[in-house]
Amino acid sequence: LRLILKENSFHFNGKNFLQTHGTAMGTKMAVSFANIFMAKVESDIISQSPYKPLIWKKYIDDIFSLWNINKEAINNFTELASSFHPTIKFTAEISDTEITFLDTCVYKATIQKALFQFLDVRTHFKPTETFQYTHFNSCHPPGVRKGFIKREALRLLRANSSKAKFEEHIALFKQRLRHRGCADNLLNMILSEVNFSPRMSALQNKKKTRKRILLFVTEYRPSMPDLKHILMNKWHLIQNQPLLRKIFKNPPLISYRKGRSLKDV
Repeated sequence: LRLILKENSFHFNGKNFLQTHGTAMGTKMAVSFANIFMAKVESDIISQSPYKPLIWKKYIDDIFSLWNINKEAINNFTELASSFHPTIKFTAEISDTEITFLDTCVYKATIQKALFQFLDVRTHFKPTETFQYTHFNSCHPPGVRKGFIKREALRLLRANSSKAKFEEHIALFKQRLRHRGCADNLLNMILSEVNFSPRMSALQNKKKTRKRILLFVTEYRPSMPDLKHILMNKWHLIQNQPLLRKIFKNPPLISYRKGRSLKDV
């Protein structure tokens, strides 16, 4: 740990330099160390401040917090936080209606029950987002394209607490995919698996069981035959052998490594 934090030297433009603050970029422990360091800094700031947040949630360097004080008091807290450490500065976006956090926008719900005001979330896209998805005629395995559609649809499901907002974003997602060459029958087949009704289950952390997986690794080419179909048709040859059946209990998972591109030629 001391070697990484205090002995990060590098050569640039004919000169040798020694980093005196922070951690070396790219090291495995940099993020963990930064999180531990900032957790201590934030705990000390909150404990010494006369103002306490109702909620304080952090992901790397983004913080979401709720307050029951006025805007001037929040600005005073931000100034205190920025003066707490010489190399750490805080900036704040303050709103009493909605705020952006990561890839979501948290806003006050239109429905209020009794004395309680609820918060809803919807997907947030940066103004510079151009939605340049990989074209469906590109040289990628079919599973990559199908997997992207389902994963993005699940992300929209988790990031939209309103059914109307979810369906609105799904409709726009379909439109963007069509512009990138995706066929309607493929779209409808995959997106039919993602519905708003089981949203709560999609928000739950699922326990992953570690399994030994037999991988069949090859390089993908569009001219290749259907390897999965061939393997499954011949899998009985393995299962008919007692020793092989004991070793290979499940069919292999086909995995494609990156092939040569124009850049490699």
